[in-house]
Amino acid sequence: MNYTDNQLKAALAKMLPDKLILVPYGREDNLILSWICTDITGTKKHYVEVLDTELLHLCGLVQEEYEQYILLFYHPKWQQRVITLAKVKGIEI
Repeated sequence: MNYTDNQLKAALAKMLPDKLILVPYGREDNLILSWICTDITGTKKHYVEVLDTELLHLCGLVQEEYEQYILLFYHPKWQQRVITLAKVKGIEI
């Protein structure tokens, strides 16, 4: 099955809910994958858009959280890693 990048980014947000969120931007159907950040006091949250260059890093964070599945990740593209991770974790894309 072919997935859009937006669907895969949404799956990443589901797998790392303490680090990521989908933030509405402009139109209702336009969501931006963003880091959840807090100010220096740790009380005020803000969101910073995830860069395309950070997507493989995110896959690595998921892998660290679920090390028992590390042998499944021989695919170089972040999209394939997200698909594999979602299948392993039972997350619907």
